[in-house]
Amino acid sequence: MYLRALLLLSLSTLCLSNTLQGTIDLKRLQTILQDNIKSKEITSLYYSIKGLVQLNANIPNICEDLKTVKYDPSNIEQVFQLANAAHISNCLNSLKPDILSAATQVLDKKDATIPEIYHAVYTLKALGKGTVYDKEDALKNLIQLLKKDDSPANYAYVFALCEHMGCGAWTATHAEGVLLAADESDSKALHFEGGLPVTSNLLTTISRTYRGQKKPSPLSEEQRYKFAEYLLSRRSVNTPKGACLLLEAATALADDVPSPISITIKGKKYITSESDSIEFSITDLIGRPVRFLKAEEVVAQSGTRLADDVVVLSKQPLTQKANEPTTFVLNLSKIKAQYGLYKIALSAASKTANVNVAVLGEIQVSTVEVGIGDVDGTTSPKVTTVAHPNKLTEKLQADHLQKVTLKFTVKDKWNKPVLVQQAFVRVASANDDHETIFVAEPDNTKAYKVELNVGGIAKHLNYQSGAYSLTMYLGDSAVSNPIAWPVGEVLFNFGNQVAAAVERKPAVRGPLASISHVFRSPEARPARVVSDVFAAACAAPLLLLLLLWARLGLNFSNFPLTPSALIFHLALGASLGLYGVLWLQLSMFDTVRYLVPLGALTFLSGHRLLRRLVKDKAHSR
Repeated sequence: MYLRALLLLSLSTLCLSNTLQGTIDLKRLQTILQDNIKSKEITSLYYSIKGLVQLNANIPNICEDLKTVKYDPSNIEQVFQLANAAHISNCLNSLKPDILSAATQVLDKKDATIPEIYHAVYTLKALGKGTVYDKEDALKNLIQLLKKDDSPANYAYVFALCEHMGCGAWTATHAEGVLLAADESDSKALHFEGGLPVTSNLLTTISRTYRGQKKPSPLSEEQRYKFAEYLLSRRSVNTPKGACLLLEAATALADDVPSPISITIKGKKYITSESDSIEFSITDLIGRPVRFLKAEEVVAQSGTRLADDVVVLSKQPLTQKANEPTTFVLNLSKIKAQYGLYKIALSAASKTANVNVAVLGEIQVSTVEVGIGDVDGTTSPKVTTVAHPNKLTEKLQADHLQKVTLKFTVKDKWNKPVLVQQAFVRVASANDDHETIFVAEPDNTKAYKVELNVGGIAKHLNYQSGAYSLTMYLGDSAVSNPIAWPVGEVLFNFGNQVAAAVERKPAVRGPLASISHVFRSPEARPARVVSDVFAAACAAPLLLLLLLWARLGLNFSNFPLTPSALIFHLALGASLGLYGVLWLQLSMFDTVRYLVPLGALTFLSGHRLLRRLVKDKAHSR
């Protein structure tokens, strides 16, 4: 099962050239919308109704719900949502008359923004009160507002207003420039600033406008596929608003001509001897049949075996499944006996996709030869043959001077020797405390062989003699029945001298011992007498100075009583005192922060004091 999971994972990659990988799941979106159709919040209710109408789904009567739904009368966007929800569900009679006031107040404002104008105009339109917004003056006003903020979101609102005002020609002249402003991610997807809401609004309004103008779409084929890739990346939306916007944008792209095509494998991605065909789903972005695509245009151009690049099929047409116009069947009965991975180049009209598929074969091992002999080969090994799926009838014995050899051949369903990607032999103790795995290597005749030097593998098994199980594992990404065969048990004797000379290691499995950190013990401090003597020696010069001053007296006659002299001596004393505080409690960084301004003050005042002393000395002469 593990190998099968790896197989399916490896086959999930679809190498595409100019097609999509996947479609928008309309059933999932419809479930999201239906679950919120009775929401008490106006935004969820509005987008649920709008999305279900897009899907042509049944909408329950919500007129009573609209009377009690929560909304802010001063919020023009919520008023717009309420009015349009009532319009779509034919429940306009359930609305209060004062709902008009919010829209008219916005249109009367001189500083109304483009989103506010859009919501106000379409509110009046939904209520049947809106006249055609004055085309000439309104368009000039909108253009002036766009000059202030020409974001893609505002262009989407203006394009929508032009649908109402009848200025679609202006939209057609500006749409291509707006499309060029789309952001590209990973050279694969295009979207507009603002995410899914802005991207959806622009794609839908541009699509409707060009169809109304009877003009071909401004989107190039590359742009269609890149916008579609972005929508596919957003298909995990789980809100009514996201579901509705995704549905609208995907439908707009799917209705475009030519529509982006999705080619995917439907169901299983492999064939076996019992099932020799693979189904492909070829649809547009929302899962509908591709328009103008004929069944005979779906062809497998080539099939190549990845192992040796041999072409195994060419220009093989696919068969359209009855009553399923989106499903095409490729028959691979010609290669079902040649198991392996294949690359199929599939074309649908002018679109192509490279798909990796697998032909799964069955493998078998009839017998395995287990031989025990001397390492130096001086004696012939004793060989025991075991048939699959049996085990050894007795425990074999081998010491550190011998080796254990396993020989076997893997065959397919037709008894032809084959090679597999994975061939291992696992040696494990009875309680699975110790194990080691060895790779079986094939020779020129495709026969596999594993040699276990007992003395050499002792270090992998922690030199613990005893019974060990031998298990063979065979698998391949193109094999439908991987094999795990417990062959039997062998008693290994690693020798007493080797075991005694080697320190036993703890078991590999299980949690390791916790590490506890111990800080280094502090150095021993000297006796207090020693500390006091050295402290007195350090203070002796200062004490001597004080004694001399007391005996000789201090002469302050030459001390200039000026601000610079006072500031200099105070700042110098403060700096010396700061060093004392550093020693007691401050950190180095705190000391530097205080010392910088003190140093600058000491320097400036000292410089001024020296200048004065020099000047006074010159006058005295």
